[in-house]
This record gives sequence, C-alpha cells and structure tokens, in this order.
Amino acid sequence: MSDARPFTSGRDQVISYPVTAAGIRTRVVESVGGGTPLVCLHGAGSRADRFVPAVPGLVDAGYHVYAIDSPGHGLADKGAGPEYTAAGFASFVTGVLDQLGLSAVTVAGTSLGAHVAAHLALTRPDLVSSLVLIGAIGLAPLPEENMTPREVLADASDAGVRRKLDLLVADPAMVTDAWVREESMINSSLGARESLTATADFLLGPCNDDLLADALRAAGLGTRTLLVWGEDDRWTPLSMGEAAHAALPGSELAVMTGCGHAPYFEDPDRFAEIMAGWRRRQLG
Repeated sequence: MSDARPFTSGRDQVISYPVTAAGIRTRVVESVGGGTPLVCLHGAGSRADRFVPAVPGLVDAGYHVYAIDSPGHGLADKGAGPEYTAAGFASFVTGVLDQLGLSAVTVAGTSLGAHVAAHLALTRPDLVSSLVLIGAIGLAPLPEENMTPREVLADASDAGVRRKLDLLVADPAMVTDAWVREESMINSSLGARESLTATADFLLGPCNDDLLADALRAAGLGTRTLLVWGEDDRWTPLSMGEAAHAALPGSELAVMTGCGHAPYFEDPDRFAEIMAGWRRRQLG
C-alpha cells in the first residue's frame, strides 16, 4: 500500500504560471531544480497537481518537471472550442512546449495523457526523446466494462468525486475530505461539465479506434517506451499493460504493487526510483 501522504505533498517545491497556446490559456506546474526535462500529462478529469507529490523524488532522480493542465481540466480554459480528443490535446501540448522552448523531452503521460503522449511522439518526434506511459489507453483496447459513463466522469458532486477517487487509488485512506472538495470545486467550475462530457465521449468510442501501438513500433519507439502500471488498476487493468508490452518489442513494463490507476501519486518514491533507472538506461 501507499504511505497515504497528503495530496498536497510537494507543493512547496513547485512554481506555477499561465501559458497560452492556440488561444487557450493553461497552467504549467514546474519543479524547482532538476536537470533532464520531463513533461507530465494527466488523464481525463484530472489535472497537473496530481504529479506534484512525485516532484521531489523526480528532481532527486535528475528530472526538471513540467506538468500541464489539458484544455477543459484543472485551471485551463474550459467549455466549447478545444478538440477533446487525444490528437487534439497533443496538438495543444505541442504549442505549450513550443512556447516554453522545450524539445527532446521525456514525456510521462497517464491514462488519456499516455494516449496524448503517443500522439505527440508520432507527430512531433523532435519534441520527444522517450515515453513513459502510465496506465495507458490508446495502446491496447479499453474493455467495455472499464469504460466510464459520461455522466460519471462529469459528476462533480462530492459523492461523485469521492466515488471516482475511491476507484482511482488502491488505498482508501488517501481520499480525504480536503482532496474531494478541491477536486469538486475545480471540476464544477464554469465550462468544466461541458469539457468533461466531451472528453468522456472520446473515451467511450473513438479512443479504441485510435490505437497507436503499431505506429509506435513502426516509428522505432518501442525501445524508448517505459510502461508503468498499478497492479490493482481498476480503470485500465494490468492486462492492458501486458498487451501493450507485447505489442511494443523492446519496451519495458514496470508493475507497481499496492497501487491502482495513479501509481506515481500513490507511491511517488517508488515511481521516482523507476524513473531514475529509466533515465540512466536512456542516457546509456
């Protein structure tokens, strides 16, 4: 199990600021210190903050971390306008990285963010040196029984948020009233329901028609891809990680015991250890 540290852990070791790309304003959360640029992309209904507890360990592992709110999520602009698909999010992230002057970065994407990261690596290979895909969709089919109904993803009530967070993590002690309230307030802000509903519509069908494992393999990205999975993931089961690993010869698969769908958040120290080893191997 995780050590159930506060969900705000690590916030004293980051700065945050707005960035505008393609006419959409977002928030970037950046580490204080570190070396190799690591860009973190969250999943559906989540936000950049989710990576913050891992930041201290990632900095110690040699990374300079940038976490980005996707359109319609976190403190980014919400509502009609953005294309709420993996390809649409990837196009937006491209603009943010260009604004920040970043290239040849390691991209760590979780769930839908992993699908976005894969699109980014295929469309802008100059921006991506390696991929870390965590509880990923977009590589192997998402089983129908694991698809989240649109009304569930967009439910920002305290009860709805608590239900989602209870499914997200393996250790229920992590789901505090403060975390539920912050999540609820952000996901009930102006335009959030429209954005989350549109994102859910993508997850409920088009994402399974947009699988990228073959394209990643053809592009020679297998040896530059690390797959990270929570052993107890109830959103994207470990069988999806094993299928993705088989479809990407040369990739690595790290399974984190005692973790669910957000292993980097649930056990940030172990995640940082995995990332430190990945960085050493990629640097040769």
